[in-house]
Amino acid sequence: MPDLSSNSKKSLLELARKAIGNYLETGDHLAFQTESPECNFKRGCFVTLKKNGALRGCVGTFDTQFPLSQNLIRMAIAAAFQDLRFSPIVKQELDQIRIEISVLGALEKARSLEEIEIGRHGIYVKLDSRVGTFLPEVAVEQKWTVPEFVTYCAKGKAGLDPDECARAEVYRYEVEKFSE
Repeated sequence: MPDLSSNSKKSLLELARKAIGNYLETGDHLAFQTESPECNFKRGCFVTLKKNGALRGCVGTFDTQFPLSQNLIRMAIAAAFQDLRFSPIVKQELDQIRIEISVLGALEKARSLEEIEIGRHGIYVKLDSRVGTFLPEVAVEQKWTVPEFVTYCAKGKAGLDPDECARAEVYRYEVEKFSE
């Protein structure tokens, strides 16, 4: 996974904020193109929004058919307006929202739970068409062990019952995380 330069990180954070502001004003997705190779890597990402330190929205994609900049616009808008756990943000609170971006590395199938390192790896659990994921910081914040991390993801995110958990495929991934 390539490291993003500080200029690219700053540009991506500005792009996320601009995409949310544009959507608030027009209801449309921001049209944006860049020549920056770092912003054109085909990478998935998550956009996390926080207000006064509390989660206000978080949506992501593992889709790598689009450049990072395009995925970022889509996920910023989704986090702000389509995360069903929260009401859509309103213009008056935009200045209070802090944006955090997690650029996703490639998914790697974990042959055993020993290959997952708390704080370093996010996890992606899959059984048939049911999937769930947690970013690396979730296990740290919740003080979970690796088995707890995987079990909570499988049950709570993928909706698997205990018997299905044992049959699920588990993948790990790294992220490059940065915020305003």
